[in-house]
Amino acid sequence: MKMSDSPLPHAIEARERLGEALYRYMLGQPKDLPPGEEDANAAALQQFRLVPRVMRGGQSLNIGSQPFGRRWSAPLAVGAFAGDKVFHPQGLLPIARVCQRLGLPLFISEETVTPLAEICAEHDDCWLQLRAAGPVERIIALLDHAADCGAQGLILTLLAPVHPVKGLQPGGFSIGDELVRRGWKTIGSTAAGVHPLPAFPAWSWRELAEVLAHAKTRHLPVMVKGVLHPLDAEEAQKVGCEALMVSNIGLRQSARWVTPAQQLPVIRQHFNGLLAIDGGIRSGADVLVAQCLGAHLSVLVRPVITALAAGGEQAVDALLGGLINEITALSSWCGINDINELNAEFLASRANSFGVSDE
Repeated sequence: MKMSDSPLPHAIEARERLGEALYRYMLGQPKDLPPGEEDANAAALQQFRLVPRVMRGGQSLNIGSQPFGRRWSAPLAVGAFAGDKVFHPQGLLPIARVCQRLGLPLFISEETVTPLAEICAEHDDCWLQLRAAGPVERIIALLDHAADCGAQGLILTLLAPVHPVKGLQPGGFSIGDELVRRGWKTIGSTAAGVHPLPAFPAWSWRELAEVLAHAKTRHLPVMVKGVLHPLDAEEAQKVGCEALMVSNIGLRQSARWVTPAQQLPVIRQHFNGLLAIDGGIRSGADVLVAQCLGAHLSVLVRPVITALAAGGEQAVDALLGGLINEITALSSWCGINDINELNAEFLASRANSFGVSDE
């Protein structure tokens, strides 16, 4: 499977509607991806097989959770992406309405064109995702804006949070330039396009601790995105972070980053809070594999974008509703009563029939 031929829903229709350049940007192919190379994030999840259990006498099944006082109907979230109105005239609003109906959290990029207040009016469980770069004061101002709009949490992207120098944009396409061309502002910008920030930010744990302290005064939990090393997970916990998103930012900056699926088991040993996985989630089976590896939440992005571009709200509803049904069915066949019972014993690799070790 080539990354360019990724099995995304409605891929053909989305490609036709978006055009080749924007579609390739959505795929996010980095410049150092060898020709014909498959999506490493998706491949890392697909190397595992689920091991069902039978005759367990289960009478009920819970696939939901209640983190941070919220109610999530499934371990699934829609992830953030830039330039929402480039992909659909109503931007994120159709996705927000679907997530509200289905009880799923929605993560919103600061590079979103639709105003945050409008999105939060459609959905009561939105999280604003910001780039951890530039002055801390900017982040705190946007954090306050998120709280005032009714957002339920904040996500800070630590790894490669801004698009690098020209020629290295995902798919060779600049979403910032496209937004300037259309004259569109974003949540995090004061003029058309995306807010200019250093391509290589110089933040330390001190700046993160400052943001976390302010977020606590606004009663907003903070999830940090882009953690792939267990020692970074430990540092995040030390400064008070309650949630991590294990992510290589969709391999958009480089194809050589380690994958979240590879790192989840070891990070789980070094972090006691909520763990989310971002990258390569394509099916309900992927969500179960992620749970077995240590994730509490799987973040879905590219499949939702293609569904939105091709079929709008109806296609997004069918996609996410179908995934919830698949998660429910597979969990039932695994013989569990609660999805949090899943662990490495329910996994086997493609190469053999032995479960993945917790060690």
